[in-house]
Parts: sequence; structure tokens; C-alpha cells
Amino acid sequence: MTVVTRPRLRGAIVTMLAALVLATTGCAPGGAGRGDDVTGQDARDAAGKTQAQVADLSLKDEFELAGERYEHGQVVLASAQRQISDGTWYWNGGDVRPLPAGDGAFGEAPEGATTQNSYSFRAVRIIKPDGATGAEQDLEPMQRYFDEEGWRSSSAKVGTDHEVSADTGDGWWVTWSVRPNGLSSLGVYSEAFWARDAPALIKAISLRDPANFPEESEPGVSEPFPKWSDPVRER
Repeated sequence: MTVVTRPRLRGAIVTMLAALVLATTGCAPGGAGRGDDVTGQDARDAAGKTQAQVADLSLKDEFELAGERYEHGQVVLASAQRQISDGTWYWNGGDVRPLPAGDGAFGEAPEGATTQNSYSFRAVRIIKPDGATGAEQDLEPMQRYFDEEGWRSSSAKVGTDHEVSADTGDGWWVTWSVRPNGLSSLGVYSEAFWARDAPALIKAISLRDPANFPEESEPGVSEPFPKWSDPVRER
């Protein structure tokens, strides 16, 4: 792997992530309605559930369900990373805390989704593979992976970057972006999940999350999702 001094790399990562968020947030086709009913209370989320099916869940139940979804996203991320490199990937913040979803979720949010009643997960890693130039051909290893998995995918040029994205078919998306400076970004995003009270759920996770994540790691290393019994850290 090409050696890049950490200050220069960190600055490039921040710039790249900002561009990635603008390019991908809410713009992918897709995931609303993983079922036949797509209106009102019958609209289904990334897990194929309706609002009625989560209405009676306790905050603890939702917390533990969010943990299961987080862990699944990390498995998707690690598998995709290994298609490119088993070496060091750079982090830019943690992955544990979900984001308010609504219309800002990746893919097409279910009808009626807002930041108050839905959430999503996002994880991004950065790498600079040897010989990478940001050419369209640098997308090929990930495109082959998507094809092998049978995932619906599409590619695009976003400014000077090239990217390919795939719908895993179970409420998650994988996006591989390459840039002319050789830095490449792998993002794993969930579509929106229903919640009784998304802000309360996100707060419950955040207050138990020590935000103890590395600056860099090999694939398969993830920030542990907190337990409901963990101490609450008032902030």
C-alpha cells in the first residue's frame, strides 16, 4: 500500500467524505416497499416491516434490534473491503450511532418516513490501493463482486470521481468510489428502518457508546455496539 503521511491523508479523507455524502445521500433508486403495500401505515422499511409492527416495541427492544442491524452492516462492509484489500483501511469517525432517516435515507424512504420515526446506518472506509489512479477501470474488482453476488448495480461519473453502487436486496447498499488522486472510498448504507421514536433510540445508543474506534484497521474490525446494560454517559 502506498505510504501517505497521515495529516495529508486525513485532509483528503475529509474532503472525499464530504463529496461522497453530497453525491450519495438520498439519491439512489430504490428500496421503498420491500413488499406489496407501499402507502400509509402499510409502507415497509429496509427490514420489510411496517410502522404497526414496531409500534409496540419498547425502547430496549428497539435498541437491541438496532444492534443486530448494525452488526449485519459491518459484515457487509468487511466482505466488500476484502474484495479490494486485506490491508489497512482508514476510518473517519465511528459507525455505531444511527442517523435520523426520513427523506435523507439512502435509497427511497418508505412513504411517511421522517427523522422522528426512522433511522439508518452508514459506514465508510478509505484506502489508497497501489497503482490506483481513479480511472473507471479501478471499479472493476467491486463490479465483479456485485455481479457474483447477483446484486443490481449501476455506475456513474460524479465530478472527477467514478463510482459503482449495488443494492444487496435486503435493505443495504454498497458504494465504491475512486478518485484521480488514488484515494478510494467504500461506503455501506442502510435504507430507512422504522422506529417508534427515532431521536430517543439514537440518544439511548449514543449515551452508551464510548466512541472507542481506531483511526485505521484491517477488514472485519468494528466498533462494538453497546449493551443496554452499559453505563449511561450523560453529556
